[in-house]
Amino acid sequence: MRSIMQNRFDAKGVLIGIFICMLVLSGCHNLQGTKSEKRIVYADNYEITGTTKDEMIGKVHPAIFTTVDRSNIEAKRTFGPMPTKRGAMLKIETGRYKMTGHPSGNIYIYDKDNNLLVQEIVGEKAGVPTLTVDIDSTYSILFDGGYNTVTIEPVGTMLSTELTAGIWDVGLDIEPGDYTISIPDGYGFVQILEQGADPRLFELMGSELKSSKSRVQLQEGQKVRVSRVSVVYFEPVSE
Repeated sequence: MRSIMQNRFDAKGVLIGIFICMLVLSGCHNLQGTKSEKRIVYADNYEITGTTKDEMIGKVHPAIFTTVDRSNIEAKRTFGPMPTKRGAMLKIETGRYKMTGHPSGNIYIYDKDNNLLVQEIVGEKAGVPTLTVDIDSTYSILFDGGYNTVTIEPVGTMLSTELTAGIWDVGLDIEPGDYTISIPDGYGFVQILEQGADPRLFELMGSELKSSKSRVQLQEGQKVRVSRVSVVYFEPVSE
């Protein structure tokens, strides 16, 4: 009887052990899936995709697709000291502007409904040197307390294959077409935005030892956002 009970106990123990192992393995599998979702995923071409892309870009508000009158008829240069250590919120006339400040800080741009459209570290000491964007008169611009002085300057429109930090229109600022994009040094991102389509996000790295290159296709009416890097080179692809 004792031998039979012992055998039953051993068998029961084995079953419990197997069940526990299955739970552990199942748990490990779920954890690995969670980590992989959070990891930056590269498709070919240094393109960030999936939930990682969605988290990094966030919500793309409709106002981001606004293209203002580039004649800058009412746009004026603004320069001056920061009035408080807490920063300052400004409203300016409609136009296309290049913004910077000294030494460095954050620039936030909000639409009329207080949706955040752009946030960038800009200045002489950290971040990118300038930020170039279209501003509607209904927008609000917040310069944080990192600045002692700020400069907002109207800029003209010309086609180029070197785009600095900011938001650019395909067809106005750069020709539609196929390009290879790269940066001379540092680290940053290029977003390609199109109304009614999922945004695309490319990571760029540049150094003497290794630099990334991505191939992109730009179409009329799209927006190109350059962030966290001073300049991106767009080299036309010859077929």
